[in-house]
Amino acid sequence: MSWIEVKASFDQSPEDWSPLIDLFVRHGCENTLQTDFPATILACVVEVPGARAEIEALSLELRAAGAREVLVGPYEEQDWEEAWKKFFKPRRVGKSFVVRPTWEEFDALPEDLVIVLDPGQAFGTGDHPTTRMCLALLEEAGIPGSDVLDLGCGSGILSIGSAMLGAKSVLAIDVDALAVEVTKANAALNKITLEVAVSDGIVEHQPPTSSHKPPAYDVVLSNIISAALIRFANDISRVVKPGGRWMVSGILNPNWLDVKKAAEKAGFKLEKRVEEDDWVAAIFLR
Repeated sequence: MSWIEVKASFDQSPEDWSPLIDLFVRHGCENTLQTDFPATILACVVEVPGARAEIEALSLELRAAGAREVLVGPYEEQDWEEAWKKFFKPRRVGKSFVVRPTWEEFDALPEDLVIVLDPGQAFGTGDHPTTRMCLALLEEAGIPGSDVLDLGCGSGILSIGSAMLGAKSVLAIDVDALAVEVTKANAALNKITLEVAVSDGIVEHQPPTSSHKPPAYDVVLSNIISAALIRFANDISRVVKPGGRWMVSGILNPNWLDVKKAAEKAGFKLEKRVEEDDWVAAIFLR
């Protein structure tokens, strides 16, 4: 397996790394390493179809964000995995979830739901506040017996968590083919069966039971950027069953009111809001 490293250098460290970390998250790299002296941020991704295009887009955005230099090149798998072994340890999230890497053993309690991830699939280890909040909210979102749509599935961690909580069906979609491949691999690693698809749309994934397609999902999960949440709000409203829920995350605090306004305009009512650092997650009721 081969790897690609993306390393951005800046003239000085920002006061807040989170906007830059968010750029990496949006392009499939949730695990990043930052150094203040020199001011750099880097991540590695496994080289699969679609990775190069995603990295090119990330590089352009990093330069637009003020990076003095962005270096892209090969990285040895063993080095990357050894580096992540120092940082990626089993982590408890919410009441029941434990996220652990493949190389770490964990003495699980009978009630624990253990999600096993490979560090090389650098799309989400539960380390980022947006993912942690989502996993915790999943336990409150009425998942057992539900039909679930994970819009912007990334690593598939939320889809896997939904299945572990007893979802009747889970459809994971992402516009990024790389994310879809990672979701498939992580689902297999956890012996979870998911339907996974590359898509930038929602409505077309409703079951074609009639010419008028009824709402199809009890729960829609969207850990994506604020602009996408706003753009998809009306479409999501049409596919969530009455009484269903839309769980959102990936929202920087300054963008929260715009997301809330779009959700309410689309027919949702705020049920719960949580915050960690500068990030917001919430559950809306249809």
